[in-house]
Parts: sequence; C-alpha cells; structure tokens
Amino acid sequence: MRIKIQFLLFVFLCSCLFLIFCQSQSPVELSVDDFDFNGPLGSQGATITKVARNHFKVIPGHAPNHPDWPNMLQFRIKDHAKGNALRLDVEFNQSSEYPFNDYSYSWSCDGKTWHPVHWKGYQVNINNSNSDVMVFPEFTGNTVYVGHQAPIAYEDLQQFITEWEKSPYVKVNIIGKSIEGRDIYRLEVTDMGTESSKKWVHHFSNQHPGEHYAQWRMVGMLEWLLSDAGRDYLKSSINHFIFMMSPDAPSHGWYRVNGEGVDMNRSYRYLGSSETEQAHEAYICQKDLESLMASENPVTDLWIMHTWRGAVEPIMIPGPEIGTQVGTLSEFREIIIKNDPLLLVEPIKTEELDMANSGYWTHGPHAQFGITTVLCEGAATFYTVEKNKKSGIVLMKSIAEYYH
Repeated sequence: MRIKIQFLLFVFLCSCLFLIFCQSQSPVELSVDDFDFNGPLGSQGATITKVARNHFKVIPGHAPNHPDWPNMLQFRIKDHAKGNALRLDVEFNQSSEYPFNDYSYSWSCDGKTWHPVHWKGYQVNINNSNSDVMVFPEFTGNTVYVGHQAPIAYEDLQQFITEWEKSPYVKVNIIGKSIEGRDIYRLEVTDMGTESSKKWVHHFSNQHPGEHYAQWRMVGMLEWLLSDAGRDYLKSSINHFIFMMSPDAPSHGWYRVNGEGVDMNRSYRYLGSSETEQAHEAYICQKDLESLMASENPVTDLWIMHTWRGAVEPIMIPGPEIGTQVGTLSEFREIIIKNDPLLLVEPIKTEELDMANSGYWTHGPHAQFGITTVLCEGAATFYTVEKNKKSGIVLMKSIAEYYH
C-alpha cells in the first residue's frame, strides 16, 4: 500500500511540474499596457481596450482640423508579443472619404524587415471608413512595430541620409524646419565634378506623408543612381529628392496633412510662395523650388510621388523639352516597356493643365513655370519594400535613358 501511495504521489508531483513547465513556456497574453501609440511610428489620439485574449478594440484619432479624416493605425508592442496572434477590431466614429483601411499595413520585429498584413475589408476590396478587422499571424519577437503600408519614420529617413551622404555624389540640403522642429531635407544627387549648366534637372517629392510606398519608390530611384548602373547618368543630370514634405506626420499617423491640417498635395500657390497663405511646410518647399528655378540649373521636370491602386502610373503635363530636346512620348513609353519585364510601371499618360487644379503640386508648378510635371500614382498592391524599390529603379532607369 505504501509503495502504491508513493507512486501516486510521484505521479501527482510529476504532473504538477509538467503543468508548471507548460505554463512557463506559454506566451504571456498581451495587455493594453503593451501598446504604445506615441513613438516614431504613432497614431495620435488612438485608444485601445481589451476584448478577449490577444483581442483588442481600437478607436483611431483624427487629423488636425479634420474629424472625418482618421489617422493611420501605427504603434509598437513593447513586450509579450512573441507567440501571440493579435486581432484588432477598429472603429472610427465618423464617415470619411479617406478610410483608414484603404491600404494594406505591415508589421516588423526590428523596424526594418516588414511583413504585409491586410484588413478583412481590404482583402475583399471593401473599404469601410467606420470599422474593420485586422488579424496578425503569431509574432516571432517580443517587440513588434505596426505601420501603414511599409512605413518610414522620420528617424528612418535620417538613418538613410546618414548613409547616403557618405557618397561623393550626394549633397544634403536642409531647406527649413517643420512646425514641430524637424528638418526638411532636399537631397541633391549628381556628379559634382562635371559641368552643371548642361545637365537635366529632375525633382522628385512626396506630399502625402502616409503614402510610404511612394517613398520607397524614391529610395529605389536614388539607390539606382548611386549604383554602378546609374552613376554614368549623374554626369549629365542633377536629381533632387524631398522624401518627406510633412516630416511631423509619421509620429502622429497623419495620412495627408501637416500639423495645420492642410492636405499637402493641395498646398501649392502658382502665383508665388506666400508664408501667410500657405501651409508652413508647403511654403518652405515651394520657396526652395522657386530658388532652384532662379538658379543656373532650373528644374526640367517635377515628379509628384503618390500611392494609388494598380501599378505605378505616371501622368504627365508636358513641358517644352518633350519631343524637341528629348524624344517623343511614344519613345518614352517604349523605353519604360523595355525596362519593365515585371510590369511594375505603366507607360506615360498625358493630361492638359487645368487651372482649377492649380493648387495641386502637379498643376501648380506647370502653371507657374511651364515645366514638365508628372503625377506618379500607383503601387498600392505591391505590398513589399523590395517591389516598390524595383518600380523606382524601372522609373529612374527609364528617365535616365530618355533624357540621356
């Protein structure tokens, strides 16, 4: 009997130890305190409540002066993410023409390698500005970053610039400061040792701060110019890049605006820049463009980088060099087709100047200076950093070949 009792006690103790071991190996469930909406990738005004295990409800805040424009859902899980699969039920209190679930999102354990994740509404092509659900796979790290499209924080841009400016072909210009005091950068990429007055001058900029796929497209363009394949074109071109016209936005989750709540793409003044009549950062960027236009190397063509459905879609208002100093648009289209076996970029389309849209960055500079302007949309379904960078390579390679 004693042996039987001892055996049963042994089995009981082993079972207890096994349960303790299993519990120690199980992931700690996420809590509200694990979420941070106030980092370099943030979502101003967001609130979060727990529904069930690893299941939360989030209500986003809204853009300044726009209660119907929800902020993008960006946050950091500070701890306890590993081994957990997260579900978010997101509700916005107002109907909006710019829904928070219009595009895919991404998550990352290191803030560098991004994995796409989709809204349920996005997957069935239904954009609901009031509510949607996002379900993440089981996380592989304790810390996780989540952001719109494949996000680029202002601090990420600074790190990129630190590496790029090591190149002798890159000059970093700080053209002003944002409302919250962040630097607004214009990078100039060219062969500094060649005659500058005989160069084509291209200008690339991003107005809507939440359209990160467009920013990655520009990263691909710049990296191609600095590669062995693109370096020769630097002898006959100057390339300006403004990656963030609204650098305060990523930390707040603002999709289209600056701190004054102004849609940054609708902030141009074709009559001339005005500190009192424009959004703060738009005035700085337009004034800088005007200084370039007054220099010995005026801008030839200005590319406005956006994100929209489908492949990258360039829509041009032609300037005086098109079909005269360079080839025809048909030739430009053929160059893009030749350089684009993956069909990432659609051939150039054209439109005429519409003065009703002179407050847009695509129409305003053409109205003011008569230069070529290109609205460059698309890439919303590319999802990855690498694919968006490849589209930028196709575009930059084609521009170089056309203008060479």
